[in-house]
Amino acid sequence: MQILLVGPGKNSFKNLEPSFSDNKTATQWADTAEKALKLITGQKIDLVIIHEQLPDMTGRKLVESIVTLNAMMNCVVLSAMSDEDFHETYEGLGVLMRFPLIPGKEDMGKLQDHLARIRRFSDQMNPLKGAGNK
Repeated sequence: MQILLVGPGKNSFKNLEPSFSDNKTATQWADTAEKALKLITGQKIDLVIIHEQLPDMTGRKLVESIVTLNAMMNCVVLSAMSDEDFHETYEGLGVLMRFPLIPGKEDMGKLQDHLARIRRFSDQMNPLKGAGNK
């Protein structure tokens, strides 16, 4: 799995690093939305974890741009908003979940469970997809 971390500093993602290492997950980091969009258009990214406060645009605007490029892109947003405000702000954009501004191992566990459910559902919808990979 290829994960893109987008935020003004890597410090917001430091508690996620052990989970990435344990699962042999490749990560890249971009400090601006512009750099993130270039990476997304140039390579296969499976998940984007976005800090809502970026120097060049809001997290919501970046999610909108990502969805325009790839409607199936999985996104998570680091946000201090309440659940209600977050839902209202990101409604209709397909954001998987909200992480706190400094997410921890428990947050990553919830995300991994959520992604596993999506994979199982996807496999059920397209049973021939994995047939050629064996």
